[in-house]
Amino acid sequence: MSDAARRAWPVERAVAEGYERTVWVFKSVDAIASHAARLDFQLRDGDDVITDHPLCDLLNDGKANPLENGRQFRERLSAQILLSPPGAFVEVTSSNAGTPMRLDLLPPGRTRPVPGKGADLLSHFEVIAPDGRHIGIDPERVRWFRKPHPLDPFRGITPLEAAGLSVDLDYLARLYNVVFLRSDGRPATVVSVEGKLSQPEADRIESRFGRGPMEAGKVSVINGKVHVADLGANPRDMAYGELSGRSKEEVLAAFGVGESVLGNASGRTYDNADAELYNFWTITMPPHMSIVTAGFDTDSDDGIVGELDTATVEVLRRVAAARRAEMREEVAAGLASLDEYRKIAEYDEVDLPHTRAFYIAQGKTPIPTREEDAVALGLAAPEGEGAPPAGTEDVPPAEGEAGQEDPAAAEQPAADGGQAATPPAEGGGETGDALSRLQSLLDAETKDLLDPAGEIAPEEQEGVDPRDRLEEDLREALAVVVRRLVKRTAARVDSPKVRKGTRHWQPEYPADTRAGAAPLDVARIVDPAQWEEETGAALSGVAAGGAAAAAAALGVQAGVGFAAVGTGASAAAVADVVTWLAGGVAQAARSIAARIADVDATNGDIVSITAQVNGMLPGLEAWASRTAVAAAASIVHAAELAAALEIAGPSGLVTATWTTRQDGGVRPTHVEAHGQTQPAGGLFRVGEARLRWPCDIEGPPEEVFGCRCRLRWMIVPGR
Repeated sequence: MSDAARRAWPVERAVAEGYERTVWVFKSVDAIASHAARLDFQLRDGDDVITDHPLCDLLNDGKANPLENGRQFRERLSAQILLSPPGAFVEVTSSNAGTPMRLDLLPPGRTRPVPGKGADLLSHFEVIAPDGRHIGIDPERVRWFRKPHPLDPFRGITPLEAAGLSVDLDYLARLYNVVFLRSDGRPATVVSVEGKLSQPEADRIESRFGRGPMEAGKVSVINGKVHVADLGANPRDMAYGELSGRSKEEVLAAFGVGESVLGNASGRTYDNADAELYNFWTITMPPHMSIVTAGFDTDSDDGIVGELDTATVEVLRRVAAARRAEMREEVAAGLASLDEYRKIAEYDEVDLPHTRAFYIAQGKTPIPTREEDAVALGLAAPEGEGAPPAGTEDVPPAEGEAGQEDPAAAEQPAADGGQAATPPAEGGGETGDALSRLQSLLDAETKDLLDPAGEIAPEEQEGVDPRDRLEEDLREALAVVVRRLVKRTAARVDSPKVRKGTRHWQPEYPADTRAGAAPLDVARIVDPAQWEEETGAALSGVAAGGAAAAAAALGVQAGVGFAAVGTGASAAAVADVVTWLAGGVAQAARSIAARIADVDATNGDIVSITAQVNGMLPGLEAWASRTAVAAAASIVHAAELAAALEIAGPSGLVTATWTTRQDGGVRPTHVEAHGQTQPAGGLFRVGEARLRWPCDIEGPPEEVFGCRCRLRWMIVPGR
């Protein structure tokens, strides 16, 4: 075979020797084609999405042709694009009105474009029928899908043409081992015997060494000295392991598919597998999906383009969630309006003056973006009211005119016989009235809550559940810490000190030595120990305060039973919870560090690395919200136990009873635990677990997270 023939991978060879024979080619093509076929095809006209077009029905769940529906058709189309160097050819059958009615894939190995003459580059498409006839098809009826070849406009290019040698090596490595095992695990061997040896004697000795797995372990005894020469390559275990491993990496790299995408995530952390999935959907799939959808642009109206709906792809939704979170911060800082956020979040715009305005953080003052909005926002007087006549802006008012108080004018009734007009509230217009009414309500509510001395009434303090209050405080404090650490990490990624010496440094002059090829110093960007220390410092005071409030609810105030609350079992429980929360934040830091290193290793730029860091914030905030519930419950129950023991005294009796909400949301194991009573410090039997109290962080997650149960204490003071 010539070099060109060995390099050539026509579609028949690609299917027979690649897709049907090599597992990595099959899984790569199958992953790309099946994922693309699973997405809904839709048309877009600007911001409007069209799903009721006949082309959408043909390419989704309708019948593309009598043998296959739209998704099966698209899966075969994607596979042919990946395997056929000439590309894939689709014949479109349309109605008299030009509406597509049927789609058929032409055989790629027997279809070719016929060049035209002169300015007409394409004359027609030619299909070779099974009986050898050459059938010409009008190019208006054929849609041609291919990845463009850099030199030949009449053909495409496939990953197999780049990875063909790796596919052959993978197959030959497997074939070598199959033949090796079929030969009883013995390599090619030469046996020599000293002395003269007749041919019948040589045949007899050779017959002693049978071939195949059935001859394994057979012992042969012969007379004379025998020497055996091993003709196999050494080390033999590398013949398959090393060669096949390298071939697999090259094939998967050519197709752009990570091994975890194929269903094998062994040997990878969760973040590494997640990064492979993200790269698959952001690097490999978009160009392929663009080839599939762009081929049908001529079958829709002008200005309408086809696309595959990726809204259901979970890994891409995280990027959108990170963008919405970033936009919410910009709205809170007064850099964007509510309508701009609603557009990013794919909500309908309200388009009112208050939603078009910017609200700066100090007092949430609206800043109108249109002149007419200033009146509606109460920041300017309506036209014709309160505006001085033209040319009199700088003329001081005369005595008795506007600008000086006139007692007589103040006593005059209104022109319509009603009461005299009162000055508008500050800000003017409806906004001023609304603010006045709101302030009145706030004053009334505050007055009701205050006793004559101006302090919060005791009955209102007693109505606050310490566990609910601590839960909110922990959730807020933990969210603030997580947000600060993530934002600081994102800022460090783009800092000049971190980028210096790496490929991310943009040279400012030809001999700029600050540019280099070193990877980012992840340890300098993210320090898990520092994250853990800052989290512990931020939460210790909140946790201790919650424990004191829980003890106070049982009647143990500071200065009376404070020693029991601040030391011993209560303090140890508070420290354990804070350590548990800080450890979770440190683990998140390690995950972010691994994500930064992975994206940097795959040639991601600073923008994508920063987006990856910011994209992890919503997940960390959700984790903070969940763990705050269990943490608050553990702290409160530990403080209640210490307070109850303080009240009972050395000779008293303290028991705790497990109680549930007694509604449909209680899990079965907790229903069984309802009413169970244990002495102070005893363990409750909840399913297979032994818990000190509800939401015990030392218990299994299935019995802890989401638990809403509480303890009811019975305290008998000693005499």
